[in-house]
Amino acid sequence: MTTMLKTKKVTIQELKAQLANRIAEYGIPNGVGSAGTVEVSLARGITRTFRSHWTGFRLTYQKPTIVLKASLKDGSFWSEGYISPDQPSFVLVFRKQPHKSRGTGAERPDDKFSGAQALETSRATTAARVEAGLVADEEIIRYEDFDDPFEAVDEFFSYTSFYGLRAVNVDWSQFGYVTDDAVRWDDQSYDARVSPDMAKVEEGLKRSDILWISVDTDPGGKPVPSWFLYGKDKRLFILSGEPEQRIPFAGQAKRAHVQTRWKGRDASMVEFDAKVRPITAADGDEFTSIAQLLVAKRQSVRGGAAATIETWMRDAVILELFPGS
Repeated sequence: MTTMLKTKKVTIQELKAQLANRIAEYGIPNGVGSAGTVEVSLARGITRTFRSHWTGFRLTYQKPTIVLKASLKDGSFWSEGYISPDQPSFVLVFRKQPHKSRGTGAERPDDKFSGAQALETSRATTAARVEAGLVADEEIIRYEDFDDPFEAVDEFFSYTSFYGLRAVNVDWSQFGYVTDDAVRWDDQSYDARVSPDMAKVEEGLKRSDILWISVDTDPGGKPVPSWFLYGKDKRLFILSGEPEQRIPFAGQAKRAHVQTRWKGRDASMVEFDAKVRPITAADGDEFTSIAQLLVAKRQSVRGGAAATIETWMRDAVILELFPGS
C-alpha cells in the first residue's frame, strides 16, 4: 500500500510566493484577460455553499485564506480555490448551467440550498449580488479537498486548464490576473522565481530509489510513485505506461512537481518543480535509445529487452524532466 509523504506547516506568505510563481510559469499577464481573468484575494470569515448531486455543502474559513477565482469571460465555466494553511483547502469547478443531457437542473423541494443561497462570502460585492438575487445558476463539475495547500494551488490551475480552458480551446496567455490590496505582491518573488538548490536535487536523485511525480495534465493531481533513470549526463527520465506506473495524460504534460524519497526510508529528501518533455514512439531513434537505457535500469523485465521496448513503443511515453526550469 502506498502512503503519501507528510508536508510541513506553511504560512500565508509561502502560499503567496507559490501562487506568484505559478502565475509566472503559466505566463498569465497582469490585468483583465481577453478570454478570462484570475481573481486573487486574501480574506477571512468566508462561507461558501454549493450543491453536488442534490446534497448541500458549506465551507467555512474564519482565518486568513487565499481566495482564487478563474472565470471565462462569457461566464460559462469558472473555478474557485480556498487555500488555507490552517485547515483543508478546497478547489471547486463549475459551469453556468447543467448540460442538456442532465435535465433542467431545477431544484427539488427537499434541496438543502436554493439557487438564491448558492454563494455566500464576506466580500461586500458578492454579498450584494446574493442579496439582489443575481447569482447565476451553477452546476459543480468537480470538487476536492487537499490537506497540502501547495497541492491545492497547483490543482487550482490544473483543474481550470482541464475543465475550463480546454472546453473553449483557450490558453493561459489569453487570461489575465487581478489582485486585491490585501495580497501585497510587492513582498513576493514574482519576477525572481524561487529555484531549487540543484546540488540538493542531484543528491536527492542519486539517493532515491523512486520519486513521486504529479503532472499539470492530471485532474486528480495525486503523486505517482515512479522508478526513474538519472544518468551521468544528469538527464532525468521517467517511463509512463506500465500497469503499475501510469502517469495520467503523460503525453501532454508540460510541468511536474517531484518529491524524492530516501532509499529504504519513508522520508522525503527534496522537492522541486520541473519542465516536462514527452518523448513517444513518433520520435523514432530517440525513443528507442532512451528506452534501451531504461530497460537496462529495470530490475525485472519479462520477455526480454527487445520485447519490452516493443511494448513500450505501443503503450508508453517517456518523460524527460528538467528540474528548476
